[in-house]
Amino acid sequence: MSDTRPLTHRRSYGSLAQFFLISLIAYATLLPFLSWVVFSEDDSHLMRVAVDYSWWQHYLVPEIYQQLSAANYTPVAMSFYKLLTNVFEFRPQAFLAFMMLTLALLTALAGRVVELVCRSRPAALLAMLLIFSNMSVMTLLVRFYTMHYIIGGIFALIALVLVIHNKRNLQSAVLIGLMLLLALLSKEVYLMLPPLLILLALYRRDYSMAAASVVALIVYLLMRTYILGVSVDVGAQSSYFAGAWSASGEAWSLFLVWYVKTRVFILLAIVAALILNLRRTLTLLPLAIAFLIPSLAVAHGINEFALHGDRLFFVFDSALAMIAAIAIMESPKLPTLIHRNIGAFSAKGLAASAMLAVVIIIHITNSNTHQAQVSARTDYKITAYILGNQASLRGKTLFVPLEFIQGDLMRVNNALGNPPYEITQNCLYAQSIDPERLVVFDGAGDQIPRAALVSSCPPAQTSIGVVTAPRYNHGILEWELQIADGFSGGVLFVDRAFAVPIPVFARQLVRPRPGERYQLFARNQTGWWFSEVETMQITP
Repeated sequence: MSDTRPLTHRRSYGSLAQFFLISLIAYATLLPFLSWVVFSEDDSHLMRVAVDYSWWQHYLVPEIYQQLSAANYTPVAMSFYKLLTNVFEFRPQAFLAFMMLTLALLTALAGRVVELVCRSRPAALLAMLLIFSNMSVMTLLVRFYTMHYIIGGIFALIALVLVIHNKRNLQSAVLIGLMLLLALLSKEVYLMLPPLLILLALYRRDYSMAAASVVALIVYLLMRTYILGVSVDVGAQSSYFAGAWSASGEAWSLFLVWYVKTRVFILLAIVAALILNLRRTLTLLPLAIAFLIPSLAVAHGINEFALHGDRLFFVFDSALAMIAAIAIMESPKLPTLIHRNIGAFSAKGLAASAMLAVVIIIHITNSNTHQAQVSARTDYKITAYILGNQASLRGKTLFVPLEFIQGDLMRVNNALGNPPYEITQNCLYAQSIDPERLVVFDGAGDQIPRAALVSSCPPAQTSIGVVTAPRYNHGILEWELQIADGFSGGVLFVDRAFAVPIPVFARQLVRPRPGERYQLFARNQTGWWFSEVETMQITP
């Protein structure tokens, strides 16, 4: 058996620093191939809620936090978004650098945990390489709104390092409890960690750590309940929360093919661990499965894995990588295997380098493919224009199509005190703007002349019957409109340039901002109609 006694503090900090540098270099190799990234609609919304309010309000004021989410309580991410937006404003490359730094730190901490468990630096490096080999790393880096999974993982791994060091004193217990609370406030997927540590603490008879873990869990649950309240009717969104068991057989088969292709090195390492050290692997696997359970509580990880699978399964994937590295390096068969194949194992450094090179090439290939897909989207084109022309947008109005969903960029810009500009989806209003101050985009996100806008948007004679005016009613955003035959329409949120072209709507969504304004709109093949601007009714 390996000696699991704690290493010295000096070696601890030295190892972590070395692991961080190694990880950072690996992730930095991808930087030139990811610099194309811009903000997404989730980033825009997070930035807006973050900069509109003070640092503490996202944690303690339900009416404010609910403007971000009505289902998930992740306020720690808001603090980082506020910091990054206040310092770097509209610079996606700064957010990308932050993602690389935090992911490198998480990878280094994972390596440190593995090294502490089995006192093997090769095991730590193997775990780090396996985490880096996860093909979803690339999309994690460019989807900044996934940072709460990474930040939560950092706090969770710091807690594990403190637990493994096994200092049975009040200070250590308080630090562990604080790290657990911050991990939970980052993302609820880490909800399984406190119960596991409570069981470990009771086994060790470390009642201080057990108490700290219990307190962290209770404080989180109380805060979450206070901010989000109890479960409410989610209307048409109910299937979203139905769990992975509601996914069809076809969806599962497509997901499994994707999962194996994108985690192939981790899965191969698990197979090797089962062969070399079956008992140890089976002992540790339930720990990884514990972090899989929260991800399976929602169906979109299976049904829409291309959009959500990278982050939903990241914690589970990383745990598998760590378990594989520990089990392989602790295998009683390993010394004999090395002795019999000494020639092959003398080249293990070369083999690891070759694997690293292959992984980097795959990441770059995936990045190029993802870039081609994303850069063709309407939102990407318009957002790239806005970010690239900030200095020249003062006093201008941008007409954007209904497909554009990042109007919150306008609100962030104004909240930061930058020269103001306007984004609108009201084509009739846009025609009233001085042509020299108007920039027009079509449905594909390409600039078109004002004359094309005028010809495509004549006024129409119609009206909309209002059964239920747009309102936020006890957690449900709802309206019911009666639209004339031959027309389609819905609600246009004026202040965020966001359109919902649905006449009847009732879903649990984010809470509108106080004073949120809207217009009703209708259109047919020949013209458009817009109502007067109204203020939405918001009921707690």
